Amino acid sequence: MLVVAEKPSVARNIRSAIKPPPDTIALKGHILELDFPESYSRWRSIDPRELFKAPIEWVVRDYESYRRLVSFLKDSDILVLATDNDPEGELIAYEVLLIARDRLGFTPGYRRMRFNATTISELRRAWMNLEPDLKWRWVWKALLRHKFDLVTGAAYTRLLTLSGRFDSSSLVSWGSCQIPTLWFVYQKEMEIRGFKPEKYYTLIVIVDFGGVKIEFSSDPIKDRVKASILYASIRDCRYAYVKDFQLRDEVERKPLPTDTDTMLQELSRITGFSASKIMAIAEALYGDGYISYPRTETNMWLTVDHRSILSMLSSTPLSIYIDMSYFDPRDGDRNDGAHPPIHPTAYYPWRDSKSIVWEYIARRYLANVVCRDAYMKRWRVCVDVGGVLLNATGRYMVDEGFYRVFPYFKPRDLLKIPEFKIGSRYPIVGVDIRERKTKPPPRLTESELLKLLEKHSIGTDATRADYPQIIVERGYAMKKGRSFYLSNLGESLINLLRSVDERLVTPDTRRYVEQLMIDVELGRRGMEEALGEALKIYEELFDKISARLRGING
Repeated sequence: MLVVAEKPSVARNIRSAIKPPPDTIALKGHILELDFPESYSRWRSIDPRELFKAPIEWVVRDYESYRRLVSFLKDSDILVLATDNDPEGELIAYEVLLIARDRLGFTPGYRRMRFNATTISELRRAWMNLEPDLKWRWVWKALLRHKFDLVTGAAYTRLLTLSGRFDSSSLVSWGSCQIPTLWFVYQKEMEIRGFKPEKYYTLIVIVDFGGVKIEFSSDPIKDRVKASILYASIRDCRYAYVKDFQLRDEVERKPLPTDTDTMLQELSRITGFSASKIMAIAEALYGDGYISYPRTETNMWLTVDHRSILSMLSSTPLSIYIDMSYFDPRDGDRNDGAHPPIHPTAYYPWRDSKSIVWEYIARRYLANVVCRDAYMKRWRVCVDVGGVLLNATGRYMVDEGFYRVFPYFKPRDLLKIPEFKIGSRYPIVGVDIRERKTKPPPRLTESELLKLLEKHSIGTDATRADYPQIIVERGYAMKKGRSFYLSNLGESLINLLRSVDERLVTPDTRRYVEQLMIDVELGRRGMEEALGEALKIYEELFDKISARLRGING
């Protein structure tokens, strides 16, 4: 048997887990890629529109992995395809079979090895349960994505780059996912530019409630004269009278099991790392056996052995949070049918960027499995000062529950207050009037941009991490601190595309293509049928851009 793994670290772990160790080679992701024949490579002599009908062929992407695989094939009777257990991994397994058939003249016998973590126990379980075939709908789904992205990306990129509308020295890259990503940044920039600040005034009264000082404020007052008159009426008041007091319970539910989108969004907020960096770290932790597979849409527990995970964590510094007598995992409602939620599989003892990601995953796991919800009290007090009503709101913790182990987003604006009787009076220790201005909306952070991509179904859990970085690398946006800013090139590109048809920039069109891919995965459509339907939409839009560019260029 020859075991073909997708990553060197996974290959090492397979050799360690299986006795006697099988012959194992490691790829570095995709070994082949799709491309057009050489005759279509001359940009200026080929009309980009021809690419919609051009033949597509496989070419070698990674020659080192290709040569190593070929050298092993002739001595192997059975191939064990141990690539990642998702559509992209399935496509890589298919590429191995294509190479084997091309070099041997026939498709050799093969088995599929599926695992969700690279721990010894999981790899041995997978080795004892080799499957007889690939999941062909996953192959066709991934192949559809690659073919669609190749054709549309190449056709639109050539058209825009050669149009003369942009800097002739720049490659004007186009992708059906990166453009909606840029669109969200563009929309926020337009909101900020169109914002007109307005002045308003707020009356402030500080009241002493038995040593607890609380700041009360009036509703915004737009009229300066009215605000001055009201301020004069309360300036010399000595007491505030309680008009209303409300105190209600508030439950903060503990986290759901960790899926990819949640991990990227939360770690981006916590660390400031880019999503692409977070995913690279998570992939490395997975390959070395410290966490389960980090690309998953599942947020419910199905077959995970919690007791073995808790036993492992009980010998780590996180053991202080584990009470084996309380066990109550909380489930979500999504199951991608491929992987469980992300969870720790071994202790990562070093202190570096990997440890930040590992600790987040481990703490979130414990918060979900062995912790309770958090309980707070939310309060609202209304006081009367010289006939003017002012309000204050706040909350305080009653039982911090899961926040003990998962403190990243624990509320900080907590203030415990006594209960008040309606009509009681308390001394005023300060009165003020403040002039303020309404503020423009903030720019998008990476976490917020990722949420928009997930909400609008742009890309998948396996690809979304890349798009924020891509629009920066293409020069369409800049990232300053944690916020995205629109560049001149990005603005010009969006302005051109939206002037032709809004469908070229809004997420709706790409979302429809994603649905076609799901239909292929579920067997509702054939791959070629879905590809033809997707390309037809973008070919029509391509013609509209071409006509506009011809009009601009005279």
